[in-house]
Amino acid sequence: MDDNSAKSALGESVECANPRCPLFPTCGGCQYQNMAYGAQLKLKRRHIEELFKNFGDDLPPVMATIPSPNIYFYRTKLTPHYRRIRGTGTEPIGFLSSSGHELVDVPSCPIAVEEINAALPACRDRIRSSPTKRGGTALLRSSCDGVIEDPRKLAREIVCGKTFYFVAGEFFQNNSSALPGLIDCARTMAAADGIDYLVDAYCGVGFFSISLVEHFRKIAAVEICRESVRLGRLNGSIHGINSIDFFVGTAEDIFASVDFPPDKTAVLLDPPRSGCGRKFCDQLLKFRPRRVVYVSCGPESQVLDVQHLIDFYRIISIRPLDMFPQTKHIENIVLLELR
Repeated sequence: MDDNSAKSALGESVECANPRCPLFPTCGGCQYQNMAYGAQLKLKRRHIEELFKNFGDDLPPVMATIPSPNIYFYRTKLTPHYRRIRGTGTEPIGFLSSSGHELVDVPSCPIAVEEINAALPACRDRIRSSPTKRGGTALLRSSCDGVIEDPRKLAREIVCGKTFYFVAGEFFQNNSSALPGLIDCARTMAAADGIDYLVDAYCGVGFFSISLVEHFRKIAAVEICRESVRLGRLNGSIHGINSIDFFVGTAEDIFASVDFPPDKTAVLLDPPRSGCGRKFCDQLLKFRPRRVVYVSCGPESQVLDVQHLIDFYRIISIRPLDMFPQTKHIENIVLLELR
């Protein structure tokens, strides 16, 4: 979004900032480095307001965007792209341009953590020294045990005193500094009086289940990836947790195996950017838990899913959280309660 578009969206003058990256705005990885951080937060809130504006007069005000403690050097995962390597030592390794047509060479990235920037030159040298007929994507994942470049290896991260193992190339939140705020927001929404049980759909390696375990009598956690379920059980056992049942299955069939009383149950959703989809929403409506906490990195698909639920659920709160400073992307958490 350019300055004029931002001013139009905010309806006010936008405080500018000096971009830290010399590749801005040529590189398409960041869009907002020329905006002061406070203006970025307001703009992201306005974006959520615009997406949810058609839900009627009883829609609660969208709350202020929760800021990220780190607004630079926060990304714990970087995936530089490259095209055919001919061995010249000059091939671009980086990200698509803002126009989306060219590949921009990125020797360092100010939104990646310092450990990744330190490992990036050697990674780039290895790619350029190995000619390829096709391009590819590299991985640099920051872990407690160093930067991992093999997507099949295990990474380890500690969040709020809890250890999580996960496969380096698979999904895990990429801004560690913002995770305590995300956990606190999910806890506030899900752990209400009279809620004794939690269903954690799309649970991954158990990030939410393990982070919130002390607030529920029992948790059912489901994930389609068998390896993630194995690691979820491992992560739970590390902390001596025995009140979480991890099992493999699609999120759409989770409720067939859940015997929690719906009126004492909250369901937490953290689906891929594409959302849950109609099939899952229909299953959710058959189960009808008292509360639904919907965490989304794709608010556009989140709105579509909420539209499927709105006849039976009312929106209690909407809270954006900035997991991706300097970019247009936004995490959004919505609390719905059975009418």
